[in-house]
Amino acid sequence: MTTTYYQTGHEVAVKGFAALVEKLGPGGALRFIQQYEKGQGDYTEERKQLFRGITLAKIKQDIRSRS
Repeated sequence: MTTTYYQTGHEVAVKGFAALVEKLGPGGALRFIQQYEKGQGDYTEERKQLFRGITLAKIKQDIRSRS
């Protein structure tokens, strides 16, 4: 008789990701997962709000002030 072991969702996720890393490497595994993640919100609109009022000149000034 074969004993069936129930795996939790977490256990399956951990083992599955480990298998992806083994076959694809860490970067490839992450790229694979990202293909199936739906995400949420409006990326473009969020970026417009995040960077509103920020100019290239301001970015350059901030970089120079950190040196």
